[in-house]
Amino acid sequence: MSLLKNLGNKALNTAKVVGSKSQDMMEIGKLKMQISQAEGEIKKLKAEIGEVVYTAYASGQGSPSEQVVSLCDAINAKYAEIEELKLKIQQVQND
Repeated sequence: MSLLKNLGNKALNTAKVVGSKSQDMMEIGKLKMQISQAEGEIKKLKAEIGEVVYTAYASGQGSPSEQVVSLCDAINAKYAEIEELKLKIQQVQND
């Protein structure tokens, strides 16, 4: 009888571990998706910088430094966001 009870407890514990690991994998997947989205936004911002610089050049304007600095600040914020997300992934993996 205790063999069946012991086997049942082991099966229950295994199911809990599997459930926990599944949740961790889902969380990691969500975080990786957020990283991909941030990387896509960085690409858009970089393209926008190129467009601003070229438009200023083509129209003979001076350097559009304020716009470029603003866009660069936005890119830096996205890189910081990515680093935070990577830290969260490490935390989930270490738990």
